[in-house]
Amino acid sequence: MNTDYISYYFTPLVTMWYIVIYFTFLPASQYNNRTPFLLAKIFLSAGLMTWFFQDKRLLEMMFEILYKFCGIHWSAREWAFRVSLDMWIVYAGILVSVAVMKVHELRLTENPRWPNIVVASTVVSGLCIVWFFAFELSQESKFTYNAWHPYISFLPIISFVILRNANPVLRSASSRGFVFLGKCSLELFIVQFHFWLAGDSKGVLVVLPGTRWRPLNFVITSVMFIYICDRISWATGDLVTRIDESEGRKELPRPVISQPPPSSEAGTSIVFDAEEVGEENAISLKHLGPPRTDDGKPVLLEPDTPIRPRRWVDRLAKRSPSPAASKTSWFTSMAAMSLHVKLLFFLLTLWIFNIFWIYP
Repeated sequence: MNTDYISYYFTPLVTMWYIVIYFTFLPASQYNNRTPFLLAKIFLSAGLMTWFFQDKRLLEMMFEILYKFCGIHWSAREWAFRVSLDMWIVYAGILVSVAVMKVHELRLTENPRWPNIVVASTVVSGLCIVWFFAFELSQESKFTYNAWHPYISFLPIISFVILRNANPVLRSASSRGFVFLGKCSLELFIVQFHFWLAGDSKGVLVVLPGTRWRPLNFVITSVMFIYICDRISWATGDLVTRIDESEGRKELPRPVISQPPPSSEAGTSIVFDAEEVGEENAISLKHLGPPRTDDGKPVLLEPDTPIRPRRWVDRLAKRSPSPAASKTSWFTSMAAMSLHVKLLFFLLTLWIFNIFWIYP
């Protein structure tokens, strides 16, 4: 549509950070359980990423290669700005994850002082969120705030996580509206440049003429915008399901549960069938027997995890073929291909479009 693809930077930005995190933990991963070594890799990764996007020479060289061989028109300066704006929040999240694992590993929650730590962190988190919003609203412009954002953006996020897990009441509370928006959050971020906003995010879409109707215009466009994002999210999931048709039918081996007679005192054995998972991977778990009621009847145990409605990502692991998939189409012809071949075909198609597309 002859628009600047830098407007859709969020999707490749997330992909880039997944790759960076993967290669941060990959080298000598057998030593990741050693905290000093793990922290050294994290800080080294942060330093290299900071240097890479501040120097910009390698980045400009990469974008020049993408332009010559792939027809991708991206600004290295704009991409560096987008990445640097939220660079430290990624490593803040990694450090918080390491801290949480160490808290469980060292069993700090069993310390008598732990309740006091929870109360103190809850109070500090509440004050931190109040301060952040006051500081943000007191800035002269978004350009002034942008200079502070990389260094303080982690404060409201970590504070929210602490408050969310502060007590059982806060942990059990949820918002259906935010849950619904979370299911199509990626689409909300991308489609806003096409629908909610206008002029490559420099204008506002107006469906009702006249400035006097702007509040009503905002309500109408917002409802339509959220509805369209929800439909796009569903379509994306259905497309992924069809592309991954052959891979999605593979199921994990099911456990074979054998129970001794009620009079047996040997207990209950839960084994995985060796023919399905292999002799070397067969697992046998024994315990004293299932819990029983006063009259000797066994008690049926509920699963450890609650039963939740299946989403499109869950259907990738297990599903039955849909009626539409049985029809003769290019989707069914692709089903015989492996996932790697499909991805290669998809990338090759995008490369051809980029090369031969003529910009006005």
